[in-house]
Amino acid sequence: MHEPLFFAAIGKTPYDDPHGKEGFVIVTAASNKGMVDIHDRRPLVLKTSAVSEWLSEDTSTERAEEIAKEAALPESDFIWHPVSIKVGSRRNQGEDLIKEIDAPALSFQL
Repeated sequence: MHEPLFFAAIGKTPYDDPHGKEGFVIVTAASNKGMVDIHDRRPLVLKTSAVSEWLSEDTSTERAEEIAKEAALPESDFIWHPVSIKVGSRRNQGEDLIKEIDAPALSFQL
């Protein structure tokens, strides 16, 4: 497929903050069907056709909720495979993190 992914996010730019604080959060949704076995949440990935409206300052909270429901790509649009548990730490970087592994080791930490 090789198309860009557009993750729904909510953020703040530093333009009106004299301290330059900025940041964002990725919007998530509940996982569906078999995805719950992997994780109970999933990032909300928007269809390309919804991105401009999502980013518009004129989009109301109510409309953003509608976009999240109507324009989210389903899990079936992606290819899923096991990867190293190293992906669980933001300190680990590199394309080797997305390589499929043969024998996934499940690690649960309470």
